[in-house]
Amino acid sequence: GRSPTVELLNDWGTTNSTVGELVDILKSHDLLAAACLFLPVEEVFPPETKQDSAAPPDRDPPTRLLGETSPPSSSNLQTQLLQNSETGHTGCDSFSYRELMRITGNFDDRSISNGGRRLGEGGFGTVYKGFLNDRAVAVKKLNPVEDMPLDKLKVQFDQEIKTLKELKHENLVDMIGFSCDEQQLCIIYVFMANGSLLDRLACLDGSPPFSWRQRCLIAEGTARGLEYLHLNHHVHRDVKSANILLDENLVAKISDFGLTRASAKHTSTTMMTERIVGTRAYMAPEALRGEITPKSDVFSFGVVLLEILSGLAPADENKEPQLLMEIRYDIDDEDEELTLEEFVDKKMSDWELSQVETIYCLASNCLHDRKSRRPVIKQVVSEIHSVVKNISLDSQK
Repeated sequence: GRSPTVELLNDWGTTNSTVGELVDILKSHDLLAAACLFLPVEEVFPPETKQDSAAPPDRDPPTRLLGETSPPSSSNLQTQLLQNSETGHTGCDSFSYRELMRITGNFDDRSISNGGRRLGEGGFGTVYKGFLNDRAVAVKKLNPVEDMPLDKLKVQFDQEIKTLKELKHENLVDMIGFSCDEQQLCIIYVFMANGSLLDRLACLDGSPPFSWRQRCLIAEGTARGLEYLHLNHHVHRDVKSANILLDENLVAKISDFGLTRASAKHTSTTMMTERIVGTRAYMAPEALRGEITPKSDVFSFGVVLLEILSGLAPADENKEPQLLMEIRYDIDDEDEELTLEEFVDKKMSDWELSQVETIYCLASNCLHDRKSRRPVIKQVVSEIHSVVKNISLDSQK
């Protein structure tokens, strides 16, 4: 029943395409009137073919976009970052690329299970395990790709370092340092012994399933990390289980701040971006339109809560619906066979239905299509904490 056009635009809207690319497509199909909506007539029609008809009437200026930060040149990037680190920021060192090669076994690309150093791979980089003074660290090496050339990658690199130097919290990943020489961009973090929430929910490499209490504590920690970001007027923009890391005590740490942006300090102000970024399976409707708002992080966290409840992946092409966020329609529909009890992860045995219902209702509220109807992150923290308290009380009986 969904419009193929809407689905196509949704998918295209998350591939970081530009207005210029859209104009090129319109012009290549001779849809010149549509192209004129984006560019002046003289730029759409070459001088020799410019039509005599009057130009379209002036329109109101478009909504002001939040422009992306222009990247610093490669020659002064490291100098700029070092200067920043000397103005009151501590605990962040600069490393040479050669030193990082040494501590990661020359960026050994074999997986950890095969005796190598590769911990995982993301959209723009690969993470390796290293040893710095006998201390395990994680080194993220950013890799330019077709839709993310080096200059744009430097913007994300600079943004992540800036955010991690400014914001310190128990539930945010800790940065040790960075390297940006020889045109190689790397960030060094404290090593997270239990990997990502995504992998642990899938019991990757034979890891044991989480208990109900562990899941709720991880959810609470993640929510507290988001609350800290939002209180400091930052929007993460890529909240997902793959970006929630777990230390040796299963304390949740939000990671990957390359897409983080400062948000408006007044909630009535809507900020926009011309670059749509994020992960489709977690994106709120307004994020697909380029809005930057803390409520989009709340929406994404709603998907994470469904993952925690079910142990399912956020998207599965072999299932219907493909997106986990849409499965709530089946659970809430009395005519469908799927119940909340059947949705709960079969690998988890110590849960109580009333507590599961509370977390599920919270997830559904976070996933409301209208951002004004979603709770703020402070409310989310409060509701999860009440469940954690009840679990603790039950264990004492």
